[in-house]
Amino acid sequence: MANTALKIWIATLVAGFMLATGAAVHAQDKVPWTHPGPLLPDSSNFVTASLLVIEPGPETVSAMGHSAIRLECPVHNLDYCFTLENNPEYSGLAFILGKTPAHDIAVPTNEFITKFATEKRRVLQYELNLTLHEKQELWRAADIEFTNEGHRLFNYSYDGTDNCTSICLELIEQALIDEKIIVDEMPGILTRNNGIYFRYMSRRSPWVQFLLITLGGTACDETWNMRNRMAPEVIIPLLSHSHFEGQHGSRSVLKGSGKELLPRGVVVSPSHLSPILVFGALLAIAIVISVLQYYRRVNKIARAFDVGLFVFQLLLAMLLVTACCVGSIVGTHWNWYLIPFNPLPLIIWLLWHKRKKFYKVYLFYTVVLVLFIFATPLSEQLDLPHQLITATLAVRCFYNYYDGKRQAATAAVTAKTNKKHNKNKK
Repeated sequence: MANTALKIWIATLVAGFMLATGAAVHAQDKVPWTHPGPLLPDSSNFVTASLLVIEPGPETVSAMGHSAIRLECPVHNLDYCFTLENNPEYSGLAFILGKTPAHDIAVPTNEFITKFATEKRRVLQYELNLTLHEKQELWRAADIEFTNEGHRLFNYSYDGTDNCTSICLELIEQALIDEKIIVDEMPGILTRNNGIYFRYMSRRSPWVQFLLITLGGTACDETWNMRNRMAPEVIIPLLSHSHFEGQHGSRSVLKGSGKELLPRGVVVSPSHLSPILVFGALLAIAIVISVLQYYRRVNKIARAFDVGLFVFQLLLAMLLVTACCVGSIVGTHWNWYLIPFNPLPLIIWLLWHKRKKFYKVYLFYTVVLVLFIFATPLSEQLDLPHQLITATLAVRCFYNYYDGKRQAATAAVTAKTNKKHNKNKK
């Protein structure tokens, strides 16, 4: 009798879900059911809940991978995935400000998987070891949360937890009844500070890594809690060494090992044009131009290079100032890179560049840049790509100081010579 009432309740629930999403139910013909057999006597396989983990893709927005909750009800031919996705029209500035628009989505699993099949990305499924009642609660929570296309701000910040993986973990916790998740062994990477964590999680995409470290600020020297650092790559190692604990004992969070829904069709490898290579080449060019300027007086080329370098420094400065003063992501507190990359050089240049002894400012800035390079061991945020840029600025600043001093000395000698010549004429 109880089972019959339970089935009626689930049927009503999934019917309401269909009406809310407006989706038509199609026959399951691509992604296999987790439990294809008949309904068990205890109805434990009436609903199946799983966690899907998608490996990183080739694009910047997919560099960290993706996660979703899969819920199946074979009796009613329902198979849906619930996840959080960024608005495809989001801008880089919105990400920096911590205001990237995102929305909760609920789509048929076949439709959800198709996208990753096209991108040749591996999809793994891990069944959650929930009771039937908890799976009902999970579906109910997902139904309420996702069928209204709830809007969020994707905010990978110190206190923000809205990303695809954290939302999945939040849903699982909402489904628990008089139980909680106990972590038996924390994955090693989650115990390291954020600088190491960011580098590890973004190792397949050096330019994403460069952006994360640029904006990281002193947050790179901290270790956030588990929830703040959820990502597709760490959720399974975490849950594999965790268990549900409550009044009725304990059990593992995951049921068995994962299974592959889509094979890996492409291996995302780091770009050959990495930040280290690009900024190393920039430093080499700065050195070559300085040498040529000393021996061949290629002043026009050097001036054009300096203007480009100055503009690049200014753009980085505006990025950091915006992130630290206006944004709400990880760079909201002190950022080490505000020392070499800030608008102050532009302000000083606009106010005093016509003064005769302005070249001394270059020496001061060179000293600041060199000291900043030697400060590298003080923070996990300071790394080689950024310090190559700092070294490039230091090389050109020092040469401009030397050249300005030389010109000032030449001008002084010329003025003295002219003065003596005029005196002799009299």
